Amino acid sequence: MKKIKLGLLLFMVLIAGAGSFIISGIFSSEEPIPIMAPLNEEFLKLQKAPSLAILSRYSDDGYPLGLLPSPHDVSYFKYLPEVKIAGLPSSYDLRNKNKLTTVKNQGSCGSCWAFATYGSFESFLMPNERRDFSEQNLIEQHGFDHSPCEGGNIDMSTAYLARWSGPINEEDDPYNYNSADAFPVKKHVQEVIFIPPRSGHLTNNLIKKAVMTYGAVYTSMYWKSACYSATNKAYYNKSFIEGGHAVTIVGWDNNFSKNKFNSTPSGNGAFIVKNSWGKSWGEDGYFYASYYDTFFGRSGFNAAVTAEDPKNYTDIYQYDPLGWVTSLGIGSDTAWFSNIFTSTSNIALTAVSFYTAASQNFYEIYMYKDVSGDKPRSGTRVAKKTGQIDSPGYFTIELDNPVALSHNQRFSVVVKLKTTGYSYPIPVERPLKNYSNSARASSGESFVSSNGSTWYDIHTTWGSLYANTNVCLKAFSGYPPQKLTIIAGNGGTTDPSPGNYLYDWGTSITVTAIPNDYYIFNLWSGDLSGSVNPVKITMDSDKSIKANFRLIYPPFNISGQKILNRSLLQGEYINFLKWEANPNNQGLNIAKYRIYQMDGNQRNLLVELDAGTFEYWHRNVEQSEPYSYELVAVTAGNREGKPVNLTIQ
Repeated sequence: MKKIKLGLLLFMVLIAGAGSFIISGIFSSEEPIPIMAPLNEEFLKLQKAPSLAILSRYSDDGYPLGLLPSPHDVSYFKYLPEVKIAGLPSSYDLRNKNKLTTVKNQGSCGSCWAFATYGSFESFLMPNERRDFSEQNLIEQHGFDHSPCEGGNIDMSTAYLARWSGPINEEDDPYNYNSADAFPVKKHVQEVIFIPPRSGHLTNNLIKKAVMTYGAVYTSMYWKSACYSATNKAYYNKSFIEGGHAVTIVGWDNNFSKNKFNSTPSGNGAFIVKNSWGKSWGEDGYFYASYYDTFFGRSGFNAAVTAEDPKNYTDIYQYDPLGWVTSLGIGSDTAWFSNIFTSTSNIALTAVSFYTAASQNFYEIYMYKDVSGDKPRSGTRVAKKTGQIDSPGYFTIELDNPVALSHNQRFSVVVKLKTTGYSYPIPVERPLKNYSNSARASSGESFVSSNGSTWYDIHTTWGSLYANTNVCLKAFSGYPPQKLTIIAGNGGTTDPSPGNYLYDWGTSITVTAIPNDYYIFNLWSGDLSGSVNPVKITMDSDKSIKANFRLIYPPFNISGQKILNRSLLQGEYINFLKWEANPNNQGLNIAKYRIYQMDGNQRNLLVELDAGTFEYWHRNVEQSEPYSYELVAVTAGNREGKPVNLTIQ
C-alpha cells in the first residue's frame, strides 16, 4: 500500500507543475535534470490569486489573521507511524513554569505569523532570559513579495532569522507598521526544529515533547468564529477551510471535556494555545483547541525556534537570504549539493548549516580550500563530518576542528544528504511567483550532483531552467564563547570567584588564587598545571581549572617550662620553649618560626627564628606570672600557618 501511495505522489509531481518528466525530453544531454518537489496546493491557489492574501487578513468576526500557506507540500508525513514517547504527563502548562512572555496584540495587521514565531522564540529563552523581540522588524524586513501586513509563515521567519537579519529588540523597532532602521541583532538563530504536521487526532507526542523541551511551539490553524465557544474559551473546527491563522502551543490537557466545545468532538483533550489578540480576549489571551480539530497543527510544519549568543559566530557566508523555498531531487532520496565561497577575512570556519526535509536525515559534510573553477571538490580537503538529524528543520553543524582561511581564498562546502523516504533532498531558494520573486543567483555559486563527482551549476545549466536558484547552505566563521570553569579547593577562593564564565575566543583571562588564613596556594589542576599565581589563561577552548590549597600546620610536639638560671648573681627566670618541625608541612618550604607573646587577644611579636631552630629561651620573666605564647610556621612566601598555643605558669 505504501508503494502505491508513493507512486501516486510521483504522478502528482507531473500534474502539479514541476514538469520534471516533460523537461527531461527537452534536453538531449545525459545530464541528470533535478526535479522540483511538488508545491502545496493551498500555495498554488495563492499564486494564481494573490488577492486572497489580502482577503484572508481578517476572520469572519473581524479578528486579524495573516497566515500565508507555505510552498512546501508536507503530505508525505501522513504515512509515517506515530512516534512513541514515554513519560509525557496528562497535562502540562507553560503558564505555570515561567516560560512565557506576555500576550501581545497584532492590531489590524496580518502579522499573526510573526507573533507566533516570537511566541516560540521568547519562550525558548525563558526563564533565564525575558526578551521582547520586534515583530515590526520581522514583517518589514522579511524580503518576500508580500507587504508587511499581507501575511507570512514560519518559512519566512526562519529565513529572516537564519540570515541574521534579526531578532532585534522591541524597543529598537516598536510595533507600529512603519519601516525600520538598522538595529543590532540580539540573538543568532542557528536551529529551528520543524515538527511534522499531526497525522491524526491523537498523534501529538512530538509536539508535546517539543513544548517540554524547548518551550512554546509555533503552529497553524483555520479560524472560524462559529467554532469558538467564548464561554469556555474552547475551539473546535471540523470542516471550515478558511481564516489561516498562526498561534503558539503552550501546553495541553488530555482531560479537557469535549462538552466544552460548540460542537462535540469525538473525545476529550485540548491544546493550550497563546493567541495574539490581546489579554482581553479569551482566557487572558489564551484558548483551548481540541485534539480533534481537523486542521489545527496539521496544515504545515509546526516549529520550535531556538537561539544562541550572537557572539558564537563572526561571519556568515550565504547565497540564500530567503531560505528554503522549495526542494530538488535527482531520482532518489540522496543527493549532493555545494556552495563555493570566497573568504572575506582570515577568520577560521567553524560550522555549516542547511535544511532537512525528513524525519530521518543522514549527512556527510566536506570542506575544500583553494577550489578551482566550478569544481566544488577540487583543491585540498580540509574537513569532513558525518552525522544524523532526526527532524526536519534548519540546523547548524559544528566542525570538529576550525578550518583556517586566508583573505580572498576560495573554498567550498559540500554536503551529501539522504532525506529518508523523501526524494527531494536538496533545499533551495528560488523565485516563486507572488512569493519569492526577489531571489537572485550568479554563476559559480551553487552546484548539485547525483554522485559527488560530476557537478552542475544550478543557475546556468539545463537552459537556465533553475535560473536564480541557490542551494540553502551556509558557512560560519568565528568561534563561540569559550566556557571557563573555576573551582577552588578547600582553604581558599579565586578572583574571579569560583563559577562558570563565558569569554570570547582568544580572550586572555587572569585568575588569582587567594588562600584563606593559615593556608598557602599549592598548585593548579585540571586544564592548567603549575604553581604560578596569578596565572594568565588564553581562552582558545573550553577550560576547567582548580586552585588547590594546603594548610600550613603548626609546630609539632611543643612544650615549655619555667626555669631558674642561677649563673647570674641575683638569678634569672627563663621560659624555655621547645618544638619540632611538623611532618605535614613537608614540601611547603618552611623558612622560619615566629613566636608571639599574648596579652589577652593582642599578639606581640617576640622573636623570629630560622627554620632550623627548634627552641627559644624567653629571658627575664617574672617568677609568679603566667605567660601565653603562639607559635607559627612561616613559609618562604611569608605566609603564616595555623598557630599553636602554649601557656607557661
